[in-house]
Amino acid sequence: MEADNRPRKTDRTETADIHNLLTTRVLQKFQTTSKDFNQMVDLASSPTIGTLAPSLTPASWDCGNGYCKLHFSEGEILIPSYFKQVIETDSNDYESLGNGAVVEYLQGERSDLSGSKWLIGETAEIYCKQSFGRIVDDFKNKITYGLQMLLGAIALTPRQQSYNLFLVASLHDSQAFAHDLKKALQGKHVVKFDGKDIVNVDITCQITEEGVGALLVSRAPGQQKVALIDLGHGTTITSIFEGNKLLQNSRKIDTVGVHHLCEAIANNLQTRRHLGKPANPHLIREGMSKNFVYGTTSWEFSSIYSSELKGWLASCLVPAWKHLQSRADDLDAIYLVGGGAMLPSVSAIASRQGIAQISNSQTANAIGLLKLAVASLKKA
Repeated sequence: MEADNRPRKTDRTETADIHNLLTTRVLQKFQTTSKDFNQMVDLASSPTIGTLAPSLTPASWDCGNGYCKLHFSEGEILIPSYFKQVIETDSNDYESLGNGAVVEYLQGERSDLSGSKWLIGETAEIYCKQSFGRIVDDFKNKITYGLQMLLGAIALTPRQQSYNLFLVASLHDSQAFAHDLKKALQGKHVVKFDGKDIVNVDITCQITEEGVGALLVSRAPGQQKVALIDLGHGTTITSIFEGNKLLQNSRKIDTVGVHHLCEAIANNLQTRRHLGKPANPHLIREGMSKNFVYGTTSWEFSSIYSSELKGWLASCLVPAWKHLQSRADDLDAIYLVGGGAMLPSVSAIASRQGIAQISNSQTANAIGLLKLAVASLKKA
């Protein structure tokens, strides 16, 4: 592996640039009614946390295909969904670079990880440009590498000797996969951060359906039947909720997301002509929130973005909107969430069809999940 020690800007929250580019109305976040909120708390509550509540720190975890979001009451961590396991014979002295971390799993519930070392987030991308893994590459990566990503995010928080977390996480099709994700995350874990700090991480977690958190922060008082279109990095997920219940057969998952737009721009003919090769999709994604400037160069790709955007929206947003048309007459609102909702021009185009974007759309689900975690501990 060759180390790339270029200075990198840490991107832990959305930059102001992308907000300046948006040309649509942004809805205010609303609290749901007290009754609805209590029902949601029941979805995330566990009868086993009552005696532990005083010592637990509430948190939320949304392991997305593009970015993983960890939220506490004190703040948030947003980390690229990249990872790389360091092989045992690799004696390089890795350090955290960019928006990332180096994590060693020493011992704990996940005995399968004992003795392993991981590069997480931008650290994986910087050191291992040709071989780092991405959550987006396989749906099960959210389970297989979920703990490694979570520990990497924790490593970016103000350092403590121990963390005792009550974590509410979400996963689409939680009915089928919640048990697997909970088994992967929960328990006591002894880890080393950045090759020096040994830390104890104790996780008690509950898994809820993808979108419940976003629903909590988007739905206005009085709205009962609400649709969410989640433009994610690897998928576009369309769901309808009545009250707090996901309606049967309402969910549609298309395997098209922001990742595919980045790939299209990276391989665009004009891109290849200018750079002499395909662009780095990671730098394309970063550039979308930084006035379309590619990496540390002066080249900007706004015209290529505009040319590729129409086809991309036709492959993700249009099918989602069509899916909702048979039920549109009794929907109180359609909300656009996910990182893709924050891309330049996207929300303006969606608003023409009556689809509203909410503020903090990329992190809305994690924000709502944190509300559930806090309320669950208070109830316990």
